[in-house]
Amino acid sequence: MMNQVMQSEKYMSPPSLKLRRVKGAVTLTLFLMITLIVSELAVAGVVAVNALNNSFFGERLAAEAWEAARAGAQDAIIKVIRTCPLSDCSSSNYSLSVGSRSTAEVTIVRDPGSGRITVNSVGGAFTRKKKIEAILGVDQGSGQVKVQSFKEIAL
Repeated sequence: MMNQVMQSEKYMSPPSLKLRRVKGAVTLTLFLMITLIVSELAVAGVVAVNALNNSFFGERLAAEAWEAARAGAQDAIIKVIRTCPLSDCSSSNYSLSVGSRSTAEVTIVRDPGSGRITVNSVGGAFTRKKKIEAILGVDQGSGQVKVQSFKEIAL
């Protein structure tokens, strides 16, 4: 009898073992597919968050560059009012540090015939740059300085 039971197990074992192998292969494939989908979602999430963060940081840098350019133009207007409304103020270039990571490159150019002074200020914050141009009118008799235009210029 024992011999007969062993023979029946012998003949029943291979199909059940084969079924067990097939189940294992399906489980492995399913596990790999789920792992691939989860990792793909994780990578897509990281890329989306990085792009969003860079766009917000870029907007902040552009705003800082614009503020630096505006500060440089206003500083130049004050210099013109204090030092040279009537005297021959030749062209001058200087750099102004605004905050920890922003600078403004300022240029003052006087048109001797018309009494107009053009102030160009280029503000920069890392890779972002903005330019502001201010045109000042100077009354040759009284030395009064008036801002005729103050606008951002495309670089």
